[in-house]
Amino acid sequence: MQTIALHHILLKSSLLAQDIAQELELGADFTELAREYSACPSSHQGGFAGYHPQDDLPIELITALATHDDEKKFIGPIETTLGFHLLKPVGEKPKLALSDQNANDQAIDAVDALSESAEDAEPLSN
Repeated sequence: MQTIALHHILLKSSLLAQDIAQELELGADFTELAREYSACPSSHQGGFAGYHPQDDLPIELITALATHDDEKKFIGPIETTLGFHLLKPVGEKPKLALSDQNANDQAIDAVDALSESAEDAEPLSN
């Protein structure tokens, strides 16, 4: 299981999250904004919330981290049941697990490919 270094700013208001995102776009310091505005106890560490097993984080955060544009210095705002998050990507992107349907489709494709190979094979002679 992958471990994620989580750097975030947690906000309770969508409007404040959008304002902070705009400040970040203009070059404001993520750490300073986390200290000033984040509702998370990690605000005292400039938004560094520690290392977490990927499975312990909300899927919305994992998806955003896994699919973000590498050129962007922050991600968000992302809404979860906890509020609105702005994330600072650090380290390797998390790998998304296949959905059950996607995994099932891939398994069926693999079986079909093996069946076709078996049909094309020459029979063994004794």
